[in-house]
Amino acid sequence: MDIKLTHISDATFYKKTFVCFCIASFLLFLTYQLFTLAKLGSPDVCYALAQTVVILLVAPYIAALSAELDLKSKLHSHLLLLTPIHIGRSLLVRLVRSQVVLLCWIVVSTAFAILMFNMPIIKALKILILLGIYSISAGAIGMCLTQAFKDEIFGTVCTYSILCVFIGSAFLLMSVERYIDNIRPIIKPVLHLNPLIAVCNIFDGLDIFRIPIFYAITPITDYNYSYPSWYINVFWQLVIGICCFLWTWRMSRSSNITVKY
Repeated sequence: MDIKLTHISDATFYKKTFVCFCIASFLLFLTYQLFTLAKLGSPDVCYALAQTVVILLVAPYIAALSAELDLKSKLHSHLLLLTPIHIGRSLLVRLVRSQVVLLCWIVVSTAFAILMFNMPIIKALKILILLGIYSISAGAIGMCLTQAFKDEIFGTVCTYSILCVFIGSAFLLMSVERYIDNIRPIIKPVLHLNPLIAVCNIFDGLDIFRIPIFYAITPITDYNYSYPSWYINVFWQLVIGICCFLWTWRMSRSSNITVKY
């Protein structure tokens, strides 16, 4: 009986792995083609930007789906009986486990970039670190909002909305500039919280706001600005992910207290 369950579990794992790899690779191909047509940079730059977008799309959903499945299963009832420390450990295991396949995809897709685009090893290592942390951080946001709204679709959509604000805030400044005389103090937080800016810093010389397609739709180019170091963007995404994880832990602890009461 145990052997049969093990075979079923392995088959499910391989099936999920294959589906995740196919979806992520398909999204990567489409996004890369779109960025190439938009002339956002050299092929390796467009590829790295496409990788980042795919991570931000896939990671929240698979983490949210994992959280929702646990909420609907017997595992959640057992989770409510654990101590706060064990709850935090269980949540962390769930989060990391949900991202394992995606982390493997990051390694494979980055290795492909090294072979296909002759991406320097140092830049590839930075991309690996960046995408790995983005995967866990975006997954933590998706898990948190799913736990809050008790629905993986709504939680994922809310996560996408937050990430779109981070990415598109530089272009939203066009409307903000109408009401604020000097947007200079806002530019620095906008650049620090934008997950795509880290890629611009890794690939030296890339100024994404000065390419023709974006130059006229953001007021940032009218000011003196400099991109933050790539690890600054990674740091803030990590902080956001940790805060969301702690909030998820708090909500689980509250449920635990309610059940015991």
